[in-house]
Amino acid sequence: MNIVRKISLLCMPWVLVACSTLPTRSPVEEVISPPTQGTQPKEEVPEAPVVKPQEPSVDSAAIAPPAVFSLLRRAELQEQNGDNRSAASSLERAIRMAPRYPGSYYRLGELRYREGAYRQAVSLAQKTLSLGAEGILRQQAQDLLKKARAH
Repeated sequence: MNIVRKISLLCMPWVLVACSTLPTRSPVEEVISPPTQGTQPKEEVPEAPVVKPQEPSVDSAAIAPPAVFSLLRRAELQEQNGDNRSAASSLERAIRMAPRYPGSYYRLGELRYREGAYRQAVSLAQKTLSLGAEGILRQQAQDLLKKARAH
């Protein structure tokens, strides 16, 4: 039995090598490599233009994943229970998940205003407006901005 184990351990690398595949040349290497003498040069493939990603428009920014709304609800419950620190943490996490969603900034601005951090509240209200808040949210952000600047 002991000899069978030794033989199988010695043969294992050979079995693994037999299962492997040989490397092949990719089409990109063929285009890049210079032609050898006596052969006709291949046609060069034009390089694709570099396209820079564009910033999403404000219209697409207002869409947030369901997890963000879950975090907003959690923050509301935490705030009702008097746990402002956890509520702020949940709102900051929602901002990290959807940085272009204006509702999260407004909610955090409201919380900062109630805590007495008026400069942060002003900054967050301005960010809400700059992200294209519309309707009631826009009006609420403008009201928050006025109240926070008054202090």
